[in-house]
Amino acid sequence: DEKSKPRAIHNYLLGAKLGEGANAKVKEGIDVNTLRVVAVKIIERKHIMKLPDGLNGIKREIGIMKSMKKHPNVIELIEVIDSPEEPRIYVVMELANGCSLQDLMDLRPGKRIPVEQVKFYFRQLLLGLRHLHGKNVVHRDIKPENLMLTTEHELKISDFGVAEFLDKYNESDHVTKTSGSPAFLPPEIANGEYNFSGMAVDVWAAGVTLYLLLVGKIPFEAEGMLELFKKIRKGVCTVPDFVDAEAKDLIRQMLNMNASERISVREVLKHPWLQEQSQHNVLEKFMPIETRDIQVIKALASLYGDEGKEDNSTEPSEGENGADVEISTAQRLREFAGCSIM
Repeated sequence: DEKSKPRAIHNYLLGAKLGEGANAKVKEGIDVNTLRVVAVKIIERKHIMKLPDGLNGIKREIGIMKSMKKHPNVIELIEVIDSPEEPRIYVVMELANGCSLQDLMDLRPGKRIPVEQVKFYFRQLLLGLRHLHGKNVVHRDIKPENLMLTTEHELKISDFGVAEFLDKYNESDHVTKTSGSPAFLPPEIANGEYNFSGMAVDVWAAGVTLYLLLVGKIPFEAEGMLELFKKIRKGVCTVPDFVDAEAKDLIRQMLNMNASERISVREVLKHPWLQEQSQHNVLEKFMPIETRDIQVIKALASLYGDEGKEDNSTEPSEGENGADVEISTAQRLREFAGCSIM
């Protein structure tokens, strides 16, 4: 139908929707010049203009992503298409060709991922966080939904919507805004503190994520937010016996109630539990990650008019000097997508 037809923005063809929030949606896209598949965050200008910190928040998110040097464990910002006269802002980002860590968990009985695979992903999460913290950025919304995976088992931190720059001229890493997903928030926020360590917040959320990956559920559960915050403030966290002693020790250090005593990202990377993984053919034993079905590739191929047929002609069409380029592009698309667009 008409709504599902792809549309072009600058040199990008947009395809299926990948996700949607209150003020933005994310669609798959493809650069028609390079054939690079991307994710495009589409922000409705009229919606964010009504929010107290709407436009500033978007600018902050974009500024944070621009400040990141390329790192294998952080989603890359490719470009921003922002014309004041246009009703939408387009943020073009790298697209992981697999799924989110949450999606992978949901495929498992009990939502538990094998321990060696957890270690492999968790180390990458820490390397990504170390990179962010080294750039004076705190993420503040670490959770499996925001951790994207490639088919090669590479983990990438995404969604910088509530991330914050730290003052590089201040030795303290303290922040004042309360943001993030309630089940992943630390006791200092549950207590209503208005000034707290941003890096310690990320460590706590990573600790909750580790618990979730190993146990299959979050450490603090309740019906409403008030009850949830009561449990987080009490800090009673039982780690099941099937979790080994060193993993338990790491979880307890990451979920330390006292933010000033909580283990740092660099210390977590040195913890014995993360040093034990065998690297010998380790990826072969992992749960496979299916390649994301990119609908926009098929759409782009169809624009060249040769979907479902072979064109053996090497002659450009009369008066069309660029036709040979079109044929070449269609061939490259076939190579990229295999038989799915034939």
